[in-house]
Amino acid sequence: MTTGGNPVQDSVYTRDRGVATANPQGDRGVGKPIEAAKALIPTIDLADLLCGPGQMRRVGDRWIALCPLPDHNEKTPSFTVYPGEQGWYCYGCQRGGDVVDLARIAWGFPDDGRGAAEAAAYLLMEFGHPVPERPAPWHARQSRQRPVRDRIDAERVEHVRLLVFRLIWMPWLRGLPGRVREEAADSAWAESRHTALRLYEQRRGA
Repeated sequence: MTTGGNPVQDSVYTRDRGVATANPQGDRGVGKPIEAAKALIPTIDLADLLCGPGQMRRVGDRWIALCPLPDHNEKTPSFTVYPGEQGWYCYGCQRGGDVVDLARIAWGFPDDGRGAAEAAAYLLMEFGHPVPERPAPWHARQSRQRPVRDRIDAERVEHVRLLVFRLIWMPWLRGLPGRVREEAADSAWAESRHTALRLYEQRRGA
């Protein structure tokens, strides 16, 4: 994969496979992790890391191998990297994209903006690059928006809680004698919140 020093500029795969090297200004000047990863790490280098040494084969201006994605097992190579375009596509599982997309899918990060940024940061560290820090205005904006996000999350949890109570607990409560139903309903309503929180967190992390 790499031969020491700058993993992009010194990579034998980068030199031999016709891939444009890193930003000529180096790591500086590259902002967010996603932008930095795309600028500094050739897709072919990550593909070689995922597929394993010597597993990729050159066909014209492309490189092909068995798909390295964890949920796709194949016997005929259909995973294709296009070095000149810095892209990839698997004709077997019909997924593709850039180097960050490949990292996100291969390493199991969620399919959202947060997952892509985390995958890009991990990718930069894997290839020995510093992860760009967020600028001060970004942190200030996140701080201002946190109460709004927390309120939205709370409202969503309460919605899930109501569904849990209606679908799971109400049928059970209807079968109880009237004298114990009210006390049982209070306990069921409290338990519904714990269940709703677990379901909501699982859905966010999916």
